[in-house]
Amino acid sequence: MARARLFARNEQIFRCPVCSLPMRLGAQWSLACAAGHSFDLSKDGYVHLLPNAKASKYDKELFRSRRLINGSGYFAPLLDKLADGMKESIVEPSSAQPLSILDAGCGEGSHLLYLLRKLEPASQQDILAAGMDASKPGIALAAKGNAPVIWCVADLVRSPFRDRTFHMVCNILSPSNYDEFRRLLAPGGRLVKVIPGPDYLKEFRQALFGRPGPEREETSGETAALFARHFPGMTQQRVRYEVRLDGQHLEAMLRMTPLSWHAPEENMRRLLTQSAFAVTFDFIILWSEPLRGSSKSPLR
Repeated sequence: MARARLFARNEQIFRCPVCSLPMRLGAQWSLACAAGHSFDLSKDGYVHLLPNAKASKYDKELFRSRRLINGSGYFAPLLDKLADGMKESIVEPSSAQPLSILDAGCGEGSHLLYLLRKLEPASQQDILAAGMDASKPGIALAAKGNAPVIWCVADLVRSPFRDRTFHMVCNILSPSNYDEFRRLLAPGGRLVKVIPGPDYLKEFRQALFGRPGPEREETSGETAALFARHFPGMTQQRVRYEVRLDGQHLEAMLRMTPLSWHAPEENMRRLLTQSAFAVTFDFIILWSEPLRGSSKSPLR
């Protein structure tokens, strides 16, 4: 009921993913537009806004593994840098309007919840947080907590939110749609995207495929160049550190990374015999400049 009330208070941010008309939350806890497209709130408090969804390899086991890894602090150095950058963008509120944040490609929601815990003490206004992902198992797991977050199964190509809704859009290790990001950002808003750096999980690539993967540097450079074409004035941060995984976390980390999907079975078995394994976490954070527009946004 608390999640349903959250949806009801913020129904004005939604648009129909089929026809783009505004949606309202009705008496039966369904988001519906004037054209008759209707989407029910689940019993866990999320809404499925992805018509004709298809099954993928991103299943319950993968997201349980992500929840274990994310809850064990391995991504904390990265998320702390993200939170610090977001705090620097928060200024004195000019109205009662909440600070609105979207995690596009949120998975099981751990990253967004971590950022909210860091941001709430620094913000002098309410925070409206939304997480969307194309995977129903991920969103279903995210919604099982009681956090005041709007969780949606949705497609980034046709996201279910109105124009200029969010002051901050986060896109962490997930595919992008820069046209949609620009549409969703409010004046003064910022996009922050996290991509793997050249050394990300290089030890896994060496153990599974016999190469550290120099192509990773080319890939991250191409992604950064594409970001900069859509959002000129981009700035970059690199966050690189090593972690040591015990046997349980090693297996979970392998389950959650697509690297393992195409690895030779013999190499997987050999790697899983390790009682501990050191891996490199390497990320590049891409920040857009504040989107030009009204100075009334709560972001610089």
